[in-house]
Amino acid sequence: MLYICLSYFVGTILFAVIVGKVKGIDLQSANSGNLGARNAGRTLGKGAFVVVAVGDGLKGLVVVLAGRLLDYSELMIALAVIAVILGHLYPFWNKGKGGKGVATIVGAMVMFAPLTFLVFLVGFGVSILLTKSATISMVIAFVIYGILLILQRPDVGSVFAMALLLVIWKQRKSIIERVMPNVLE
Repeated sequence: MLYICLSYFVGTILFAVIVGKVKGIDLQSANSGNLGARNAGRTLGKGAFVVVAVGDGLKGLVVVLAGRLLDYSELMIALAVIAVILGHLYPFWNKGKGGKGVATIVGAMVMFAPLTFLVFLVGFGVSILLTKSATISMVIAFVIYGILLILQRPDVGSVFAMALLLVIWKQRKSIIERVMPNVLE
């Protein structure tokens, strides 16, 4: 239980807030107001995007790595991934306003199932060629990764897929804007 709780707290470390403070910018008041890599990059440049994406990605990676080093079950690690995602999406200290979780889940995916992650990358690459949308391509690649994980390990894959669904849910407005641009007007 301590591992799950600590995973949530790791998730609440928002690198966009840290980078924003260093640069003297409140990213919640800039552009989309989202506390993630995309908004950091849009507001502060490519360097900020990279720092935030890597920092947020490391949160997911570290949670999975810690679970493996502590010899926890894959199911326990998958639950910790849900916790780190919830921490990133809904940090207690910021009234539940965090990022969208993409970098954090990608970091967890790399460490959780590296070979399946390679299929995720291929799915993303093919999808971006077809759709020209990073958002839609990411969702398609998340679905591919989740389905493959469920097929490989149904119990663990289903739990990990819940973390993927949380991130997809957080992207719903962006998805709607890409698929049906006139709906939100």
